[in-house]
Amino acid sequence: MTNFAPVAPGADVYGVCRPGHLGGGVDEWAATLLDADVERVVCLLSNTEAIRWGLPDAYADRFETVHAPIRDRHLPSEAALSAALEAVGSATDAGRRVALHCNAGLGRTGVVAAAWLVREEGYDPETAVTTVEEAGRAPREAVRCGNATEAALLELLAD
Repeated sequence: MTNFAPVAPGADVYGVCRPGHLGGGVDEWAATLLDADVERVVCLLSNTEAIRWGLPDAYADRFETVHAPIRDRHLPSEAALSAALEAVGSATDAGRRVALHCNAGLGRTGVVAAAWLVREEGYDPETAVTTVEEAGRAPREAVRCGNATEAALLELLAD
């Protein structure tokens, strides 16, 4: 019910859908993350979506939270990507587990996960995209929807 899984084999970074997206509520969603020892959650919902669903406030009492808003089916701005990567990197550098979520836990989550693999784990952009796709994410969603090019995605990841 949560689409919860590591973004790459052995990673301490997980992708997940937002609470309630696949059924269940915040409590069930949070229990899944807590069972995996996740301590920080990075919310990638746009500001409008975050307000609509009351996130990340709905789970802020259980996790450290960071909100790095990204428009649905679009690539993140460099500022939003930097904020998300800083939140992930500071937690993983301290040996802590992190969950990334957007709405379905696919597109925006996949892009940030791929960027983390490139910038923190030494993957090349193409391998990062493939790895994240194999882990069940969809980092090419903005490309598929016509809101970005493959070249723009790979360039964003490489920066």
